[in-house]
Amino acid sequence: MYSLVRKNNRFSFVKSDRDAGPANLIKSIFNPGWQGTTWRSPSITEKKTWTTFLRTDRVDDPRFNSQILQSWQRCRRAEVDPVKGMGEKFMPVKELEHESENLVALAKPIMDTLYHCVKGSEFVIVLVDRKGYILNTVGGLKELKHADRLRFGPGANWAEECVGTNAIGTALALGHPVQVTGTEHYCESHHLWTCSTSPIRNQAGEIIGFMDISGPRERASAHQMGLIVAATHAVEDRIILDESYGKLYDINKYLEAILNSVSEGIIAVNGKGLITGINKVAAKAFRQHPREVIGKTINPFMQHDGRLVDFFNTRAAGFTKEEIVFKLPDGKVSYTATANPVFSEKNDNKGFVITFSPAEKTCFQVPPSKGTMVKFSFADIIGESKAIRRSMEMAKRVAPGPSTVLILGESGTGKELFAQAIHSASDYRAGPFVSLNCGAIPRELIQSELFGYADGAYTGAKRGGCSGKFETANGGTLFLDEIGEMPFEMQINLLRVLEEKAIVPIGGKNAIPVDVRIIAATNKSLFEEVSKGRFREDLYYRLNVISLALPPLRAREGDVRLLAQYWVEKISQKMGLDQKKVTPDVLGRFEKYHWPGNIRELVNAIEHAVNMSGGEDISVRHLPRGLRSIDAETPRPGADDIMTLSVMEKAAVKKALLFYDGNITRASKALGIGRNTFYEKMKKYGIA
Repeated sequence: MYSLVRKNNRFSFVKSDRDAGPANLIKSIFNPGWQGTTWRSPSITEKKTWTTFLRTDRVDDPRFNSQILQSWQRCRRAEVDPVKGMGEKFMPVKELEHESENLVALAKPIMDTLYHCVKGSEFVIVLVDRKGYILNTVGGLKELKHADRLRFGPGANWAEECVGTNAIGTALALGHPVQVTGTEHYCESHHLWTCSTSPIRNQAGEIIGFMDISGPRERASAHQMGLIVAATHAVEDRIILDESYGKLYDINKYLEAILNSVSEGIIAVNGKGLITGINKVAAKAFRQHPREVIGKTINPFMQHDGRLVDFFNTRAAGFTKEEIVFKLPDGKVSYTATANPVFSEKNDNKGFVITFSPAEKTCFQVPPSKGTMVKFSFADIIGESKAIRRSMEMAKRVAPGPSTVLILGESGTGKELFAQAIHSASDYRAGPFVSLNCGAIPRELIQSELFGYADGAYTGAKRGGCSGKFETANGGTLFLDEIGEMPFEMQINLLRVLEEKAIVPIGGKNAIPVDVRIIAATNKSLFEEVSKGRFREDLYYRLNVISLALPPLRAREGDVRLLAQYWVEKISQKMGLDQKKVTPDVLGRFEKYHWPGNIRELVNAIEHAVNMSGGEDISVRHLPRGLRSIDAETPRPGADDIMTLSVMEKAAVKKALLFYDGNITRASKALGIGRNTFYEKMKKYGIA
C-alpha cells in the first residue's frame, strides 16, 4: 500500500503497511461539493480566447499561457480538426503491451493506488508509452464510458498532431509535466476535460512513458499535477530498483551461460567444504540437478580419492590435469581434473575450484568418429511462416533440458534437422549425436545395434565385443528415427533402458550406466499404432513426454519461395554452375502444388530443374513432369481449408454415431475399428 505525502513542496508516495485513509486525502484535495457533477460545458466567455485564435490565428490576452499558444500553433500547422478531437491513430494493444511490458508491470500498482485515492471523483488514471500511445486506463465505468466517446483508451495515440492540445500530447512535445484544462484544449470536444500529465524517466534520464490523470474540468486544481508528479516519481523509484536488480541478474545469467557452455565440469567449493556453484556438465556427471548439489558438502563425492582429500585438508597450491576418482551413484569414475585454490585480498583461503573431464581410459569415452557430425542448428532452419515458427519456438523452449522429445511429421518435413538443432542447443551438445533408423535395421540385428555385444556373445562376434548406439551416444543424444517401425518384441528392451538408465550388452553380465537424451521421430500416429496393438502403450507414454509436430510444406504459407531460392543457389554452387534465377511462373506452380513428399520432394524437383536448365533461368519446361502438368490457374488450398487429423477423426466418430442412432457396434464396424477403440475415441473427444 502506498501513501501520498508532501515534503518541501514535493509530493511523493511512501510504502506503508496501513491504509493511508484515501477518503480523508480526497477531502483535502477535492471539494466535496463537486460530488455528482454533470460535466458542464464552458461558458461563452471561457471560449472567447479559443474562438478568437481559430478566426485570427492570434491571442490578444498577454496573460495567456504561452506554452498553450505554441501548442495551438503546432496543431494549426498539423491541420488538426479543432472540432472533432477523437483518436484516429491506433496500434494493436497486444503489440503495445509487448513493447512496454516492463513499464506496465511497474506502473500498474502505482496507478491502482492513485485511483484508490481519487475514486468517486470521476477521474481516470492513464499510462502512455513514449510515443503517445495509451497502454492502460484505470477508472470507474461512468468516466471510462466518457473517455470511450473520444476513443481515449488503450491503443489510441494522443500526440498533439493526432488530437490537438492535451496534457499527454503537449507533455510529449515539451518533455516536462503539463496541465491542460477546459478551453485550453485545441479541440472543442475536449473542453469538458482537465488533464495533468508527467513524464516517466529511466535511470539515464530518458523518457520511457507518461502518466496522466483526467477528469471533469470543474474539478481542475494544482493538486492533480502534484498527484501525478508524485505518482511518476514512485514509478521511477521502482524502475531504478528493477534496473539495478536486472543488471545483477543479467551479469549472473551471463556468467551462468559461460559456465554451462564449456564441455568440462566445474565445481566451486567454499572454505567449509560446501559446494557453492556447479555447472550443468558437473551436475550431470553426479547424476543430480544443480540445485540438489549446491549447499551440500563435497566430501561424499571425493572420499575415495586421496589426492582430493589431501588438497582440501592442506589447501595446497593446487594441481593440473591429474587423475581423480569421484564416487558416484553408479560407482567410482575416473576424471582428469585441475584444482585451484581461491584466496582473498588478505591471503585467506576461501575455497577452491575444480574443473574436470572424463579420463581417457573411461569406458564411456567414445571416439568422435562414432557419432554423427552435427551439421545443423536452429539458425539453419529456413522459414518465416507461422506454422514453422511455432514449431521452432517450442523446440527452442524444450531444447536445453533432458526431457525426451517425440517429433511428429510427414516424411520429408525435416525431423532429423530439428533433432540436430535441439541437440545443438541442449545441455548435451558437448556429447555425440548418434542417429539410428529403426526401420532400416533387420529385426534380428537391432538389439546388438542399440545395446552392443560382449566378447564371444555369439559365433562370428567381433573379438573384444562392440559398443552399441546407447554407449556410443553416452553423454549426448540418441536420435531414434522411424520409431514406429521398431519390432514389438524389442520395445520392452528399449523401455527398460529408458527407465533404468543402464544397458546390458548381448552376452554381457554387468549393467553399464548411460546418460543419453532420447529424441524419437515418426511419420505414423503412435496413438493409432497403440490402439491396433502394434506399439506398446507404456513405451508410447515414456517417449511422448514432449510432442513436437512439424507442419507439412503445404501448410507453410510463403516458405516454398524461400526454400526454392535457397536450394537453387546451393545446388547450383555444388554443381559448379552459375547461380540460376527462378521464373515467377515456376514459383507460382511451386506454391500451388501440394508437395506430398514435402521438402525432400522440393529439393529433388529443384535438382532436376537445375540439371535440365543448362545455362538458362529455371522455367516451367525444366520441371519434372508432375509439376509441369499443374494448372497455374488452380487456386491452392488455404490454411483454413486444412483440418487436423484429430478434427477429422472426431467428426467421423460423431457422424457414425448419428447415422447408426448410437449403435456402437455398427458405428465402430463402419469406421473399421473395434468397439473398445471406438469407446476410447469417444472418451478422448468428450462425445457422450
